[in-house]
Amino acid sequence: MTEHDGYDGDDGHEAHHAEPEAAHAEPEFTEPDPGPGPDLFGRPDADTAEATAAPEDIARWHEQQAHDTCAVVGQEFLIDRFTGVDHTEEELVAVAEAEGWYRPGGGTPIDDVGNLLEHYGVPVERSEGETLDGLASALSDGAGVLVAVDGDEILAADPESQQLADRMGVPDQGADHVVQVIGIDRDDPDHPQVILNDPGRPDGAGLEAPEREFLAAWEDSGRFTVTAGGSRHA
Repeated sequence: MTEHDGYDGDDGHEAHHAEPEAAHAEPEFTEPDPGPGPDLFGRPDADTAEATAAPEDIARWHEQQAHDTCAVVGQEFLIDRFTGVDHTEEELVAVAEAEGWYRPGGGTPIDDVGNLLEHYGVPVERSEGETLDGLASALSDGAGVLVAVDGDEILAADPESQQLADRMGVPDQGADHVVQVIGIDRDDPDHPQVILNDPGRPDGAGLEAPEREFLAAWEDSGRFTVTAGGSRHA
């Protein structure tokens, strides 16, 4: 992480998915199908799918291998989804490091989140001050969504994760983590949930975060959001 809002997550374990295509390949960008509504926005089942032989079923989540690669891995989820090619964390870390978008032990600066997506031909928009309704609209358009959050506040992090920022060497920085928003569930209006792919914890696929907790964690980054693909980019 840099001194101005890079993003780190918990220590990860080895990823288990297919061998990547060559790093220099530029896969064709394809549009996904929009998710269901009206009370569930997004496509959480598809975005946590297990790997199979079919390109459209490439695994959408894995735990990050290093403590500071959450932004790289978050982008990996979307690169794999939109290109139909299964890339590895190692491949994307190498590209990001070579381009100056990631520093080992330092993470990814906020301004560089999204650069890997663009490198692989996936169009992005970056914004601050976004709203949950804006995320719901993006998900309904078939877009992929990454947000910067305070990792300690997501789901009242377990005791081993409570001092995440201090372990990363970035005390006094609120937003220290990147997660993918894969759904917003308003089926129970009294208990709305934001569904996440969090690469920083072993149970991070399809995590359901209460809306209040998610908003508090997201607010620490000024509600920084990267929106990728979807009909708005068609």
